[in-house]
Amino acid sequence: MSSNQSTKLLRAAPYFPVTDVERSMNFYDQVLGFRCEYSAGVPLQFAICSRDGLAIMLRRVDDSAVVVPNEKQGGTWDAFFWVNDADALHLELSSKGADIAYGPLIQESYRMREFAVRDSDGHVLGFGQALDDQG
Repeated sequence: MSSNQSTKLLRAAPYFPVTDVERSMNFYDQVLGFRCEYSAGVPLQFAICSRDGLAIMLRRVDDSAVVVPNEKQGGTWDAFFWVNDADALHLELSSKGADIAYGPLIQESYRMREFAVRDSDGHVLGFGQALDDQG
C-alpha cells in the first residue's frame, strides 16, 4: 500500500480518562490555560480543551481504577509539548498553582530544558524547549 502525499495529519490529541470532566476542564482552563472548545453531556461526559491549537480530550469514566496515568505504569508523561520558552511557561503555570512534577531542569541526553506538571487526575504533562532554541 502506498501513501498518498496529498493527505496529511492535521491534529492529534491525547485522550485522558477522568472521573469528573467539569473539574478537569476547569483545571485545564484555570491552571494550564487550555480553553474548552467542545463539551457534551449532562453531567459532562466529554470535553476537548486546547491551547495554541494543541488539544487534550477528557472522557468521563465511572470507575476511578481505570484512570491509570503513564507515571503509575513506569512511564514519564501522558503528553509532551515542545514550547518556545520553558522558563516563562513554568513561571506562568506555577503562579497559577500547578502541581509541578519536576523541573525545570536540563536533560542533557536529548538537549532539552523541561519541566512537568501533574493534572487533577494524575496525568503528567511535560513541557520542553530544545537547548538550541534558548537565547
